[in-house]
Amino acid sequence: MVVKIPKMILATGKNNNPMCAQGQRGFTLVELLIVLVVMAVLVSIVSLSFRSFEADPVELALERLRFDVNVLSNEAIVRSEPLALGFTETGYHFFKLDEKNKWVEIENDSLFKARRFDDKNLKPQVLIEQEPVSLAVDMPDEPQVFVEPTGELTPFVYELAVGKGDPQRVQFDAFGQVIEPISDDDAQS
Repeated sequence: MVVKIPKMILATGKNNNPMCAQGQRGFTLVELLIVLVVMAVLVSIVSLSFRSFEADPVELALERLRFDVNVLSNEAIVRSEPLALGFTETGYHFFKLDEKNKWVEIENDSLFKARRFDDKNLKPQVLIEQEPVSLAVDMPDEPQVFVEPTGELTPFVYELAVGKGDPQRVQFDAFGQVIEPISDDDAQS
């Protein structure tokens, strides 16, 4: 005996029979993947924004300096001209040589705009050849770290502390590479 299911039509005029394959019954794989990608992007944006609230201002400033030194070194190679960094008590500035062979601050360049610390409690110290460098309050007269057109630069150490706390440091070699500090465990092996 065969049971016939009566054909039901909704008020919208669509067939409501589950056995009928007339209408689309789900999402395609592409649609599901697009939703997953959008969700992943949103989650990463939210997690990065929360991380920036919790981030250590010293670590952020040192990471920014690492990036800027790398970009400055590469830019000196691309431009085939010397560039420089000048440090102050509140951040650092980028320099180039003008027509008169005098160091001037790089202006109107979003990549090399002056960097100022967001946290006013940060206390920097620059060491060149293990000697502390006197830092200007606002704008240095002359840069302290010079980058040659080959990408080589003046080796230096940059220390940064919050108030009177212990400083964190980053050390750059002549090629702009960060020299990782040797821990006691590494020295014994």
